[in-house]
Amino acid sequence: MRVARVGLVAAVLLPVISIVAPRAHARQRSRPPAPRGIQVDMRNVDLHMTSDVTLRVRSLRGRFVPTRTGGVANLDDSASYTVAVEAGETAIDEASLNALMTEHVFARTPGHDKPPVKDLVVRVEDGVVKQKGTLDKKIDLPFSVKGAVEATPDGKIRVHAKSIKSLGLPVKGLMKILGIEMDDMLKVESGHGLTVDDNDFIIDPQTMLPPPHLQGRVTAVRIEGDQIVQVFGDGPVPKGGGRNHIYWRGGSLRFGKLTMRDTDLELIDQDQSDPFDFSVDGYNEMLVAGYSKNTPQLGLKTYMPDYDDLKAGRRVNATPGAARRAARRVSR
Repeated sequence: MRVARVGLVAAVLLPVISIVAPRAHARQRSRPPAPRGIQVDMRNVDLHMTSDVTLRVRSLRGRFVPTRTGGVANLDDSASYTVAVEAGETAIDEASLNALMTEHVFARTPGHDKPPVKDLVVRVEDGVVKQKGTLDKKIDLPFSVKGAVEATPDGKIRVHAKSIKSLGLPVKGLMKILGIEMDDMLKVESGHGLTVDDNDFIIDPQTMLPPPHLQGRVTAVRIEGDQIVQVFGDGPVPKGGGRNHIYWRGGSLRFGKLTMRDTDLELIDQDQSDPFDFSVDGYNEMLVAGYSKNTPQLGLKTYMPDYDDLKAGRRVNATPGAARRAARRVSR
C-alpha cells in the first residue's frame, strides 16, 4: 500500500516539478549580472585632472570600473579605471576649458599633422561660448564663433554656432553660398573629444577629459557665469546629510602599497567651508598631511587637507571638530 501511495505522489508531483523547474532556471538565466566596479559617491569636490584642468564635481554617483578584465582600479594609475557616472552634476570653468583645448584637444601629437587651430581662446560669458583663434591653412584665417550649448540626444554637448566671423565680417552666409561647412575647414584628430557637425561643435566629455575618463550620458547642459554645467543621468544627487567627500564601497581598490577588498574608504575634507580640493596625481601628499580612523565596520575614514591649501603652505584644521567649528564661523 505504501509503495502504491509513493507511486501516486510521484505521479502527481513529477509533472509539476517538470513545469516549475524550467521556469526557475529561466528566472536565473534572465537575472542581470551584478554591476562591475566600486561604488563611488562624490560631493562638492574640485577634482584636479591635471595641473591646469579642474572638474568641479557638485555631486556624482557612479562606479569605478577597471579598464582591464580581472584588473583592479588603482588610484596611482588613472588609466586603470573609468568612472561610470549614473547621476550627478559637474562644471568646468573658462580657465580649465582653455587649458583642455590647448593641452589635449588641439595638442600636437607626434607623427600626426599639426593642429588645425592655433591661438585659440575660449570665453564663457553672457550665457554663450565665444571662441577666437586662427585656422592654420595656407593663409592663416582668423575666426570668431559665438554659440549656445545644449545636450544632444546621444548624451553629448552641442555648441550651436549663432555667428561665425572672420576679419570682423560675417562668413556664415558666404559659407552657405559656397556650400562650405565648418567641418570642411576644421579637421580635428579623432579621440580628442571634439567633432564638427555642419557648423556646430560636438563635445564628448567621455574622451575630451584626460584619464580617468568619465562614462555617462549628459542629459542637460547650461551656462552659469564662466562655467559650463553638465547634468548626468537623473541629475544632481540629493544632498541629504552629505559632506564634502569621496566615498568608495565594495569591490577592490588599490592605492600605494595597499589593496582594499570589499572597499569601505571615505576621504573627507578637513575644511568643510569650501569645496574639497583634490588632486588625482597628488592624493598621496594629501594622505601624508592628513590622518585616518578605522571604523567598527572595518572601514577607513581619512581626513585630508585641501590640495591647494597644502601646496600654498596654508594651515589646515587638525581635527574634524575644528573643521566643523570653522565652517560654522564662515556661515554666520
